[in-house]
Amino acid sequence: MKRVLIPLLLVACKGKTETTDTAAPIVDVFEDPCLPMENPSLVVGHGELGFESLGDGDEQSELIHGPQGGYHTNIALSAKGLDASHHWTVEIEGWLGNNLVGHTFPIAKMRCNRAEGALQAWSLLLIWDAQPSELHGQSADIFVNLEDSNGTPMAAEQSLTIWDPGLE
Repeated sequence: MKRVLIPLLLVACKGKTETTDTAAPIVDVFEDPCLPMENPSLVVGHGELGFESLGDGDEQSELIHGPQGGYHTNIALSAKGLDASHHWTVEIEGWLGNNLVGHTFPIAKMRCNRAEGALQAWSLLLIWDAQPSELHGQSADIFVNLEDSNGTPMAAEQSLTIWDPGLE
């Protein structure tokens, strides 16, 4: 009986191989948010150790008193579909009403956060050209412009409320 089963198994396998070769190719519908793709996106948030959403713009973002006497806010970015193979130069502006009060050009190393499905960078310092008493409690509009490693330009904006815990 062993001699009969072996040829039957070989014929069954051969038939399966031929069917597989002529079958339609499997299409991977998963798009990796950490690789370049059409319709990329960019979101502005804040955070020193990770990306935190600013929600509808009424979230408070802490004003940090730097060791050199300046004041900054830690801006964070979350992006999908951009090229993160090299560092990005980012332009960040902070506006209070019609006044440009913060402006920096940090270098961002985007990290792939697969748990969040996005490229992220944090602790990008937006340095303010004002005193804490002028900033505390103010609603600021944050504008970010960047270009990824492929030269794809992106822009995003978000509002936040500047909060200085020392003035509470």
